Amino acid sequence: METLLIKRVRPMGAEAVDVLVEDGVIQRLQPDCPPGREPTRILDGQNQLLLPGLVNAHAHVDKNLLGLPWHKNQVAGLGIRDFVDNERKVRREINLSAKTQSARQVRAAVITGTTHIRTHVDVDTEAGLKHLEGVLETRETFKGVMTMQLVAFPQSGMLIRPGTVELLEEAIKLGAECSGYSSARAGHAGRLCCGIDC
Repeated sequence: METLLIKRVRPMGAEAVDVLVEDGVIQRLQPDCPPGREPTRILDGQNQLLLPGLVNAHAHVDKNLLGLPWHKNQVAGLGIRDFVDNERKVRREINLSAKTQSARQVRAAVITGTTHIRTHVDVDTEAGLKHLEGVLETRETFKGVMTMQLVAFPQSGMLIRPGTVELLEEAIKLGAECSGYSSARAGHAGRLCCGIDC
């Protein structure tokens, strides 16, 4: 069992306390906290703030361009279909790796204090489940420092791309928690429809 004792931190800006963590679970928050047994590690919090991990509630970790050369985004038209088609074209041209890109974004998020990400992951008849598989690998790699909820995301459409519904069902079997889409076109900007009331 790993025991971590963090000395002198201020939870949410309150008075300084020590924090005893055993196997990743906070056991005690109190001034001059006795560890009970010899801690595996002791960190000096230097009177810094102690805050809960941040949450990124809407991400697309599979298709970011972090760490890649500058890409000039030129879309031929102004319709949503134009933007989706352009995104798929760019994804093909640069041979985007969902595994690499999701790992880059998760690593950057952890460094800045994020500990949970809810991410959409593209599932379509062109990419199949490749994006989901890459993000599942990233989730496994970072499971000790980041929790991730995966939304199988039919960005390219379900009705206009036969076979997408079956891919979404397979995505759930592989580990996505829900499937859904942003319903901005239906006048609900910012909402996510995934079979639950949100």
